[in-house]
Amino acid sequence: MNTVTRVGEIVEASTTRFRAVAPEAFVPPAFGSFVKAVSGARTVFAVVAHVEHASLDPSRRAIPLGRTWEELRREQPQVIDLLQTEFDALCVAFRDGDGPVAPYLPPVPPRVHDFVAVCESAEIRALTSDLSFVRTLGSSGLGVAGELVAAAIRAAADARDDRRSFLLRAGREVADLYRQDYEQACSILRRLGMRIAGDDHDHPAPASVAVRRESSR
Repeated sequence: MNTVTRVGEIVEASTTRFRAVAPEAFVPPAFGSFVKAVSGARTVFAVVAHVEHASLDPSRRAIPLGRTWEELRREQPQVIDLLQTEFDALCVAFRDGDGPVAPYLPPVPPRVHDFVAVCESAEIRALTSDLSFVRTLGSSGLGVAGELVAAAIRAAADARDDRRSFLLRAGREVADLYRQDYEQACSILRRLGMRIAGDDHDHPAPASVAVRRESSR
């Protein structure tokens, strides 16, 4: 793996998620972005679901120092060395060797100490083409699952030339997934820049997807 693209090293892993430490504090991959871990002949693809800045020593919490970052770098640069950035990523797909992307969980997790890198646009298009990642993330049980679904869809759309067409297709998937939760469906669609019936028509969004309130009953 090219060290230029490396964004973390795995310290915990399971078949559903892994946790990694960024090589530099405060430089994590973005929430909702697609990352990959090459583990032997297998590549595991995941979506960044949580980012955390904290003390390097979990038994010693960082305390307020009353200085700006410029003052800290000049007067106490050692403080920065005591901090680290960790992130959690939810597994959504994998690929064995040069085979096709399998849009479901890997049979075994990536290894601890495997490196993590940001996915290339072609990889994102391949692993998000069937929209399985929307349901995987939506069923994660996270309190921010809706925010995560929206962020991942935006990241997948940004990897395509026809961004609007993908957003419309993903929006329909969201409407179907949350057909029993009208408010959550509308919340996600608005985060995709879509207009919902009853929204301000004086400021129309670039796309809309029908969501039926009756379906939430």
